[in-house]
Amino acid sequence: MNENTFVGNVSNIEGYRTTRTGDPELTFTIAIDNGYYDAKGRWINDRTFQRVVAYRRLAENLQATFAKHEKSGVGVRVILIGKLRDDSFTPAGSDYPVNRTKFVTSTGGVDLSFATAVVTKTGKTTTERGNEHNRELLTTPVAAAA
Repeated sequence: MNENTFVGNVSNIEGYRTTRTGDPELTFTIAIDNGYYDAKGRWINDRTFQRVVAYRRLAENLQATFAKHEKSGVGVRVILIGKLRDDSFTPAGSDYPVNRTKFVTSTGGVDLSFATAVVTKTGKTTTERGNEHNRELLTTPVAAAA
């Protein structure tokens, strides 16, 4: 398993949209603080900004969570688990690529070290209920023919 965990503060919400296949997509940036004290006891800022993309139900839930925050989600401390993907491209007319990555998150939530949360469970979609029913059919033992 090649998964990464990032903890950081939401610094910018780029947008919530629907993909060509109709799935919700939320794109935002988090600020990851890797600051440290040097040998003389001075604080050294070392902040990295990471572009994050969430799809489907997670995108909907993160969007709803961010919308409840007073500044539309900016500043919320989150914990995200997912995979880094290459999002590099070569602009038209250029010989050199623009190197960049995006973090496609599969799991995420608010960091409860710095906040409290009220959990509201969401219902399953029609597809999820259908998949669950199919799994039940596959695991149900077939009655032996008499």
